[in-house]
Amino acid sequence: MRRGDFGVEVVAVEGGDVRELESGHVLARPGTVYGIRLRNFGPLRCVTNVRLDGKGVTAAGLVLDAYGVVTLERPVDENETGRFTVVAEGDERVFGPDGGRDNPNLGSIDASFRRELPRDSTDRSGDPVRPLPDIRTLPLPSSPNMPGSPIPPAPGRPMAPPEWAPPAWNASSVNESDMPDISAIVSRSRSVPPPAQRPSSDAIERAAGTGLTGHSKQRFETIMMGPLEQEATTITLRLVIGTDEALAAARPLPREQDHDVPARPAARP
Repeated sequence: MRRGDFGVEVVAVEGGDVRELESGHVLARPGTVYGIRLRNFGPLRCVTNVRLDGKGVTAAGLVLDAYGVVTLERPVDENETGRFTVVAEGDERVFGPDGGRDNPNLGSIDASFRRELPRDSTDRSGDPVRPLPDIRTLPLPSSPNMPGSPIPPAPGRPMAPPEWAPPAWNASSVNESDMPDISAIVSRSRSVPPPAQRPSSDAIERAAGTGLTGHSKQRFETIMMGPLEQEATTITLRLVIGTDEALAAARPLPREQDHDVPARPAARP
């Protein structure tokens, strides 16, 4: 999905498959390991903040180079190296006692982008530069996109079934109060969500969310960023469990996202 100078795409890794509908719903099967491909089509660096199921996974923000692309495969957290994995609604081990049924944000993939102000604007502002995570100088995730590449488990943490995810991430996720502040701009930019767009009922089985499985080698480093623009560009997708027939159908052409937000499927007992 693209909006203006920015794009977001869910890509399956390790042999899985996903399909993005025109409604913004992303079809996948339980246990699919996926990455979030973030694109910057513009001439300025930007900072993106990503939230999954309503929880932040990019700490204070992730830097994208001008005309750059990054595939995020895990939270920006040294203590959580598991990969993003599709989990069907109802799994209490991952989503807690309600199985995610009471979470209106279940399945949401929200990415907001803010450009770094041009150098002349930065110099006049007087605002200090701030450290932000960046993976532009590190290899993009080659192993998940290369068939047959083994993924070693983290030391002391065995490979887990697709439904499992570390309680620390799902219970509290990233504690935003402990994150470094990018600027007042980041925390104050909140908009009223637009009306939800309904999916095709024959393409979706049920709601889904994200857990963590396996181990990702992706690492982050810190670079300095100047002040950011006031307005954020936001792209929202919705992860759901798709039918086998819908996943086998032809992939639609990429499109610009309008102001509709993909609706959450109704909770199932």
